[in-house]
Formats: sequence, structure tokens, C-alpha cells
Amino acid sequence: MLKGFKILEQKDVIDGLIEYRNKGALQGVYLGFPNLHEFYTMSLPGVTDWTGFPASGKSEMLIELLTNTSLFYGWKHLLYVPDIGDKNEVIAIIIHKLTGKTFDKRFENSNYISEELMTREIDWVLNHFKILYPETPKSKLTPYQFWDLAAELKKSLGLHTAVIDSWKDMRHNLAPDGTVFSRDDKYLEDVLSYRNTMAEQHKMHFHTVIHPRGGTEKDKDGNRKAPRPDDLKGGSEWWNNGKCMITIHRPDGSTNEVNFIVTKIKPKSVGKVGSPSLFFDRTLNKFYCKDSENKKIYASKEFFKLNATLDIFQENDNTDDDSDVPF
Repeated sequence: MLKGFKILEQKDVIDGLIEYRNKGALQGVYLGFPNLHEFYTMSLPGVTDWTGFPASGKSEMLIELLTNTSLFYGWKHLLYVPDIGDKNEVIAIIIHKLTGKTFDKRFENSNYISEELMTREIDWVLNHFKILYPETPKSKLTPYQFWDLAAELKKSLGLHTAVIDSWKDMRHNLAPDGTVFSRDDKYLEDVLSYRNTMAEQHKMHFHTVIHPRGGTEKDKDGNRKAPRPDDLKGGSEWWNNGKCMITIHRPDGSTNEVNFIVTKIKPKSVGKVGSPSLFFDRTLNKFYCKDSENKKIYASKEFFKLNATLDIFQENDNTDDDSDVPF
């Protein structure tokens, strides 16, 4: 038999299969938005790839969903997110979502956070978000190193998820043994398969943010077309190895409506392909959906069904003060 492999026997699977039967198929957790739940839940284990054009809100969306899992279920996250900003900016974004108070001094006379409130929230943030940052400009991780580190830190820190934002900030094309891949497609095939295996073995959810190429193609109404996984560099390999794949898209870039486009879902028990919409409240730095009376529904652990069709969530909201949103 090849080293590292074996033929499955009953003793290897019976306990796990009994547990699988009792629990049912893999389910993800509710993320706070009733119109989102049927399309996407966050599971352990799991893998999600996020894309979207700059200023689409993909990082804001991901950080909010992670924050919700911490508030609702106590989840902890490893963040390597140099694309979002420095360590202060990352913490400030999370605290803004928690408190509704901004660090932007332009709002010093209205919604500016106090030093007392900021200090009170820091410990909670750092308990639930383990922020990894480079100490020098030359400090770079390979994706293999990051996922290995996440698995190691899970033992001591109790991690549930690990986030790369974005893919371009990693050191690429190096195998774990230091050899160089001669072709990008072979590298992606290997590194993404490694990620999927690590997530499965360690019962963690790995999130990766990847920027798309292009961005100028318009639809028949003149709106910018949403990028798809095949718009990523090495698109076929992302498609082949992806589990859950999500595009965050603002069609015309002028309103606060955000399309949450699920292009691939695996396993099927954690969601389905579709495109619900959310809206962004700039003052609170939080997303919301709308009920049948156009009332704002912010994220809550309590799940309830909206008495509405998805069409309601695809309407532009041009009357709100928070509609001019530079994500």
C-alpha cells in the first residue's frame, strides 16, 4: 500500500457514519439575515472564496458575517488581511460594527467614538479576532504556511475560521518543500486542494478574498457586470477546487444596494445558488435587508421568515441618507 493511504474499512467509518446519520448532512450557522439564510450558511468544516470589484463591499460583508458568528456563537477567527488596512483600521472596522460609532473625525460632532467606549471594546475584539500582521515589508507568508499556522493555533486559541484578504498579498508559487511551481495552474491545483484538505481535517472554515480581472464590461442596462469565478486569474482551477463561491457586487456603484451572488455551493446542504440583496448603512457600518414594508432589518441571532419575495431585496433604496457609500 502507498505510504499515507489506506483502503477504508468498517472500523474506520462506523462511528463517524453513525454521528453523520444522527446529525444529518452538514449544516452551517445562521448569519443573522433572514433573506440570506437559504443561500449561504457558514459551516465547520468549510471553504468560501469571495470576489468582487474594488469598493464592492466584499471585505465589509465578510467581516460583518464573522462578527455575527462571534456575537451569536462565540466563534474565533484568524485574520491575515493586509488588503483591508493596517491593524488599527481592522480593529476600528469591527468596533464600528459593534458600537455603531465611527473613528472618522469628520463626524466628531455627531457619531464619533469616545476613547472610553473604544477601550472597553478592544478586549472583546482581540479575544475573538486574532489579527496576524507582517512586522516588516519583507515579511510574507505562503498560503500553505498560513493554513498550517491556523491549524496549529486552533489547538491553543480555539479558532473556528481563518481569513486571507487578499490572495495577492501572499507569497505564491512555492511548494511547502521550497520548490518552485513552473506553471500557475499546477500551483493553484495543488495549493487549493491542500486548503480543502486542511479545512476538512481540522474542522475549520477557510475564507479567501480574490480580486477579479477586468471590470469594464456592461450589461444591456449599462450597469457593470458582476465578476464570476472564471474572471479570476486561473479561473478554471478556482471553479474546480472551490466549495462555496460568492461575488459581492454593486451594479452601478452609486447606491447602497449590494448583490450577494452565490455562484457555487458545496455541499448543497449549506446553501444554494442565488442572488439575494443587502443594503449598507454607512452610519452604523452595518448591512441590513428589508421586510415587506420596506423596513430595515439588521442582523440578529433570532431567525424569522420575511413575508416577501426576493424582488423586494433587488430594489434600489435611493431615499436613505446612507445611500452614497464609498466602501
